[in-house]
Amino acid sequence: MSRLIRADLLKLYRRTGMMSVVAFIVLGSVVIYFGADLFLDSSSDFETATGVLTLVAAVAGAIIGATAGGADIEAGVFRDLAATGRSRTALFFSRLPAAWILTLGMLAIAVAVSALLSTPSLGDVWRGGSSVLVSGALTAAVCVGLAALTGSRGPVMGIALAFQLGVAPLLAQLDVLGNARWAIPSVAISRIDSADGILAALPLAGAIAIILAWAAAALGGGLWKTRTSEI
Repeated sequence: MSRLIRADLLKLYRRTGMMSVVAFIVLGSVVIYFGADLFLDSSSDFETATGVLTLVAAVAGAIIGATAGGADIEAGVFRDLAATGRSRTALFFSRLPAAWILTLGMLAIAVAVSALLSTPSLGDVWRGGSSVLVSGALTAAVCVGLAALTGSRGPVMGIALAFQLGVAPLLAQLDVLGNARWAIPSVAISRIDSADGILAALPLAGAIAIILAWAAAALGGGLWKTRTSEI
């Protein structure tokens, strides 16, 4: 299994264009945010920085996760790998750690730089950093599963980004939905860093369960398709 993970990680590393774009988005957002102090005389703080990074994490997770889950299928490489007799389950699950290593590695650097530039308390670093990493990890896992399920990465990236950055924030503002808004991934992730507003009655354990349920559903669909698809 470790060899498969290393192979998938190498495939992602070799996509220099994708890596450059993700690095620019993640690290560039930190530079732009804190650079506003110098040019706009604004006040930058760690809490706001991690709020920005939580959204950016969804972008990074979608790009890397969809690529990890669907690139081999699109290129026809998966057919060759499966024909060698390798376990399809192992081939599927090796993609997830590879996607997480890259996604969480970049996000951890961004969180660390943000902390150095704003000197927050350890509690703030723990809560804010956790929400950023969970956002990236969840989106990457969901996109690995959906890309494997659909056999393509482009549509999965588009749908994931549209939902996380556009649809989910709008749904979270609809009071008519009441506590049903807790099921929105971004809302559940926000509970890690805050317990205000609509999150006041949501237990942390409940938020974690919602996050795990989204990941399990997407990965389950991707695993089913990987194990049953014709080659």
